Amino acid sequence: MSLDVESHAHAHAHKTGHSWVDMTVAFCALFVSVVSLGVAILHGRTMEQMAEANARLVSANSWPFLAGSVGTETDSGEPKIHMRVDNTGVGPAKIESAELIWKGVPYRTDEDFLKACCGFGPASARPDSDLLMNEVLRGGQKDAFLEFKRSYDPAVFDRLQRAMLSRDFQLIVCYCSIFDECWKSDLTTFSLTPARVKSCAPPKVPFDQNLLGGRT
Repeated sequence: MSLDVESHAHAHAHKTGHSWVDMTVAFCALFVSVVSLGVAILHGRTMEQMAEANARLVSANSWPFLAGSVGTETDSGEPKIHMRVDNTGVGPAKIESAELIWKGVPYRTDEDFLKACCGFGPASARPDSDLLMNEVLRGGQKDAFLEFKRSYDPAVFDRLQRAMLSRDFQLIVCYCSIFDECWKSDLTTFSLTPARVKSCAPPKVPFDQNLLGGRT
């Protein structure tokens, strides 16, 4: 009787017979792996930085910036007060909300404001005005929300000249870029750092010339 003993062949890593050579080869392989991993991580971070830089560049090229403009000019030989909103940024500004405030009280229309600040009455001619809210101003575009000529009422004109430079006068506007990045600012403060907000909440008394809602 014969017994067949099944033999198993075991695979072993090829060795040179010199331990220091084998260790050197192993360390070299490990070094190459670590370097490859480092290069991959560095490449990934570089791509992320490039993506962030591109996003900042796109945001900068679409950045709106609203500023208030008040003053007196001569129109056809007649003095005229102008109150405007200028988009001095490079991208369009979506004006979501506006509040015109005099001595802490918001007013819905320019006539209500003129009555409170300057004694505007029925005998005075109607001021020139445009709707401010729910408009889009392109970069470099201006919107005149109130203009008043001296011939309308000299007494009101003189009071309005003083009021437009008073600290009691505020024009708070909330606006967004085309990417819905939003800012809220009192344009009468001429600030270069408007407050960032997540979104523009509608004010209780919007300055909408009574065209977007009822009188409060």
